[in-house]
Amino acid sequence: MGKVAINPLEVLLWNGRHSGRDVINIYSKFSPMMQLGANTKMLNFGLWKNSVTLPEAQKEMSQYISDFGQFESAENVLDVGSGYCIPAAIWKSMFCNLDVFCMDLNFFELKNGKNPELAQINCSSTTIPFADGCFDRVIALESAQHFVPLEKFFLESRRVLRDSGKLVIAIPIIKESSIFKLGILGITWLSKKYTRERINKAISKAGLVVKREESVGGLVYEPFTRYYVQNRDMFRERLVSAYSENIERLVFKSMQKMQQLSSSGTIDYLLLNLEKS
Repeated sequence: MGKVAINPLEVLLWNGRHSGRDVINIYSKFSPMMQLGANTKMLNFGLWKNSVTLPEAQKEMSQYISDFGQFESAENVLDVGSGYCIPAAIWKSMFCNLDVFCMDLNFFELKNGKNPELAQINCSSTTIPFADGCFDRVIALESAQHFVPLEKFFLESRRVLRDSGKLVIAIPIIKESSIFKLGILGITWLSKKYTRERINKAISKAGLVVKREESVGGLVYEPFTRYYVQNRDMFRERLVSAYSENIERLVFKSMQKMQQLSSSGTIDYLLLNLEKS
């Protein structure tokens, strides 16, 4: 089996434009890296309060989001940017009476995450194909950093939420005006770099109210990067089976930079519980 070919200019173009097709291309090219390296199809950094491996941390994040988003009082949930639907399956197993709808632009990931207990919709985050006021919760678990324009997603989420319904978001953010401090992550971190100020404007424009927020960067980036560094030999062996040695070196340098930027507060990870009032 040949190596995955990476064209750096093509990747830069995808990330710069960040259209729906570009995001699909990014995930198609790089999501196998997570699957190979950590033996998981979940595509988030994880929450590392009580976890020692990435799959455990990703499950912990999914479970925490259900508590943070008050799923126990919801009848239905729309997971936007659901990927392979693994967090959705976790939520369904925790709340058997909860109707869970998975929505993603990437048909391949939806198809490979098929689950008879979950409804699946292949469409964009900015044109949600549901009637007004039909959901108790809209969730974006580490996916909203790919939504362009972000403001339109917030407006669409508010539209499909019932009164007092909640938009629950887990999203990586950067400090205002810190884009030039990202170093190698400015290139290798393949998502939009939204600031808290940009998110606040989107919240205000959509007419949502912040009910709860947590900054958990220290429980996300630093343990995530330590996990990679401590197990680098294992990850390198797995990654170079499909990607070049240069790609693994870029990943390693990116991990080191991520740990540094998290420690300095340049990057953070934000959890938001927003209510439609």
